[in-house]
Amino acid sequence: MTKTIMFQGTASNVGKSMMAAALCRILYQEGYQVAPFKSWNMALNSYVTKNGGEVGRAQALQAEACNTEVTVNMQPFLIKPKGKGKSQVIVKGNPLGDFTDNYQNKEYVQWALRIIKESLNELFLNYEVVVMEGAGSPAEINIKDRDLANMKVAELFKTPVILVADIDKGGVFASIVGTLELLGDKKDLIEAIIINKFRGSRESLQSGLKFIENKTGIPVLGVMPYLKNISLPEEDSVMIKDHKNQKAEIKIGVIKLPHLSNFTDFDVLGMEPLLELNYIESDQNNLDNYDAVILPGTKNTTEDLLYIKEKGLDNKIIEAAEKGVEIIGICGGYQMLGNNLIDPERTEGSLKVIEGLSLLDIETEFSAGKETHQIEALTHNNLELSIDFSKEVIEGYEIHMGKTELKENALPLFKIISRSDQECLINDGAISKDQKVWGTYIHGIFDNDIFRKKFMNKLSQNKIKKRDQIDLINFKEKRSGSLDQLAEEVKQNLNMDLLYKIIGLN
Repeated sequence: MTKTIMFQGTASNVGKSMMAAALCRILYQEGYQVAPFKSWNMALNSYVTKNGGEVGRAQALQAEACNTEVTVNMQPFLIKPKGKGKSQVIVKGNPLGDFTDNYQNKEYVQWALRIIKESLNELFLNYEVVVMEGAGSPAEINIKDRDLANMKVAELFKTPVILVADIDKGGVFASIVGTLELLGDKKDLIEAIIINKFRGSRESLQSGLKFIENKTGIPVLGVMPYLKNISLPEEDSVMIKDHKNQKAEIKIGVIKLPHLSNFTDFDVLGMEPLLELNYIESDQNNLDNYDAVILPGTKNTTEDLLYIKEKGLDNKIIEAAEKGVEIIGICGGYQMLGNNLIDPERTEGSLKVIEGLSLLDIETEFSAGKETHQIEALTHNNLELSIDFSKEVIEGYEIHMGKTELKENALPLFKIISRSDQECLINDGAISKDQKVWGTYIHGIFDNDIFRKKFMNKLSQNKIKKRDQIDLINFKEKRSGSLDQLAEEVKQNLNMDLLYKIIGLN
């Protein structure tokens, strides 16, 4: 019989996802067939499965940690907020539609629980252990009757729960006791507590640990230190941060949009020793000091384009382009670089037509359909295109609405040769004839090591001697090493015998 374990938290961003990823890695290293699971998640960072379904980025990382293919059964419900009280609801990888915040009535909750249970039963057929993760806090009284992420899900199969609390935020003991008090009889499923992100001496915490165990009757499984040197993607945009580097030869800025999505596209740039990565706020005076400025993906392209114009960032981006700064657009950011964004059905916002930045001679028209694919691509073989990013196959994924048409002064940048495991030949992206502005629908483009090296070489110009000898990180090895390091930290700091006993494993 498949074993289950669930990490819930006293709040958002306390470290549930990392604890789940670590346990996935540990169990995989021990030889178990293990899968991650999060029933319901609200996030703008998403990933595409092999079959074209959309899931949260954290579950993709956790599946990577246990060396298994991520599937939609690992996250049956993904909610992507679009602003103004509206969210896109994605069920088993496919958009159900856009709904206002009051859509979760009693009938919906019962229907959703059936789908969640079905997904778990599908996982039970192929895996020995399912490592589950909650969302937010299980003690949110205002949504207790419709919480599809925490205790209702744990109760489906009497899954034991580990409660994770973040001491770095302060008030950790109050948050633990308060959460348990508000849970009432639901707290009977909680088997242990983890205190996460501790910076001080363990001895100074002993009286607090004894208090918690005496007060709650629940053992403390361990205390996790604050881990600064593990490079793994965050899921929530509140966690995005600049990567300052005094030794940086190349400086890249990412426009911080209100509906910024898939910011994990740029994580690898922040890891590079020769790069500095900054997120550009609306009040930044000029962008001339950057070697490249990126307009990222967004869940609401037209609203974020209006924001750029309202804050005057459009003129600053155009001025930077005129001064030779390379301008790049990814997904929604790519669409913004064009002449016009046409939205006849108003799927993106209130306007049928909005003028873009006109830095690329392209035009995008939105429709209700959504493209979600894992892809393979090559740089376009165009004799007019002297730029040579790479002749290697580029891997990534698409998540976008709308189709983009290239006009006279734009050249295609990539040719997609595989979409969702099907051979094809489809143009993607565009580049200006002076090769200073380009964009693409491909997420994860910078995760490709050879592409990233060519990109950095191009930006470095004469800044770095022997540019072909730039020593770059190997992204996949870096990610795998970080997962191993995270797993080792957990093994060193938690009572693993007790954890295995709670799961029901030898």
